[in-house]
Amino acid sequence: MARQVRSEATRRKILDAAIDVFGEVGYAAAAWGTIIERTGMTKGALYHHFDSKESLASAIIEEGADTLLVAFRNVCGSSSPALENMIHGTFTVADVLRSDKVARAAEQLTFGLSGFNEAATQFCGGLLELMIAEARRASAEGDLRPDLDPAMVSESIIGAMLGTQLLSNAIPEMEANGDLIGRTGKVWELLLAGIVADESLPYFHQFLIREALRYAQPAAASRANTRSAVEVE
Repeated sequence: MARQVRSEATRRKILDAAIDVFGEVGYAAAAWGTIIERTGMTKGALYHHFDSKESLASAIIEEGADTLLVAFRNVCGSSSPALENMIHGTFTVADVLRSDKVARAAEQLTFGLSGFNEAATQFCGGLLELMIAEARRASAEGDLRPDLDPAMVSESIIGAMLGTQLLSNAIPEMEANGDLIGRTGKVWELLLAGIVADESLPYFHQFLIREALRYAQPAAASRANTRSAVEVE
């Protein structure tokens, strides 16, 4: 039992070191030797757990993806309107991304390795599958426009959310000018006008406003605490 605990602690140390190095220089530029040096281990000790840089990246994606998918799945209650779940789910994912280091690293690695890594493919597919299930229910409940294919709606939503985050990662000015929660709300403002049935639109506009405010409040408090800490220093 003690050996298993030590092994898990070592694996965690390696993953944390890799997350830091990938975050600093990107996956492609991250050198195996730099990761080994960051862990303070020997090459043999690291190879005991991971045999390549890609296997390290895959483990990070799998862990982060599980966190994100579970978070989305947990808000999809059958008693709530499915379109509420779709909106709430994307805000929940955005909230996890801004607060969970592994989930954020998993998302960034997915962008870099999509099409070449099985873990990245499974993550994107799993997220899309959850959204399609809710979109089909939203269509049956009459909240989506009847002429729209729920699968295409889901692809558009996931594409918009991931694409917005990709741009934010690539263009520093976007990151400086708005947080992920705020951008998620802006994307939904555009999406609602195109996908929601006319009679349902007023309700979901109000629901979106409430969601955006609810998730924005922790972010505002966090920024205020950061400013206070800086002023104290």
